[in-house]
Amino acid sequence: MDINDLRTDTVFWQRLLRLAGYYTGKVDGLRGELTRAAEFCWERASIALAQAHGRFDERSEGNILTLMPPAQAVARKWLALAKEKAAAAGCDVKIICGTRSYAEQDALYKKRPKVTNAKGGYSWHNFGLAFDFGVFSADGKKYFGESPLYDELGALARKVTGAEWGGDWTSFKDKPHIQMRRFNSISEARNEFERK
Repeated sequence: MDINDLRTDTVFWQRLLRLAGYYTGKVDGLRGELTRAAEFCWERASIALAQAHGRFDERSEGNILTLMPPAQAVARKWLALAKEKAAAAGCDVKIICGTRSYAEQDALYKKRPKVTNAKGGYSWHNFGLAFDFGVFSADGKKYFGESPLYDELGALARKVTGAEWGGDWTSFKDKPHIQMRRFNSISEARNEFERK
C-alpha cells in the first residue's frame, strides 16, 4: 500500500492525519480544506525527513511515506544503518511494508497460509508506526525470506532512539518487524485512532 492508496480510504486517512497531529476537523470521510491542509503538513514533514536522513530505493520510499512522520524518521535512521550492514554482507535490504488500512489488514488476516495474527485495528501497522523489512540479493531482485541477516539488521533498531524490534519480543518474535514506540498498548493506540 502506498500513500495514494491510503488516501482513498478517507476516513482511515483522516484518522491517521489526526493521530499525527495534523488534522483537527471532524472525521467525516470528506476531503475538504482541513484534510488537504493536513496532507500538506504531512508531505512537507516527509520531504524534510528525507532531506535530513537520506532517500532510498523506490520500494522503501513508497512504504516509508505511509508512516507517520516521527516513524518515518525512525525508519530512515534504521534503514541507513541496515543498508550499510547488508551491503557489507553482499546483500540489500528494503522496507517492504508500512502502514496498512484496516481493510488491508483484514484481507491479510484471512490469507492462508497464515500471514498475520492480527485483524484490522490490532496491528501496529494500522497506526502508521510499524514497518517490515526484507533481505534481498545485492541487485535487489531476489527476496530471501530466511537469512541470518534478519537478526543482525533487526537488532540495529536498538541503536535508533524510539525504535522497537519485533525480534526482541518474548511472546511472539517477529524478526522482520520494527516499530516506533508511542503507545503503551495496541488498545490504547486503537482507542486514540478511533475516537470520535
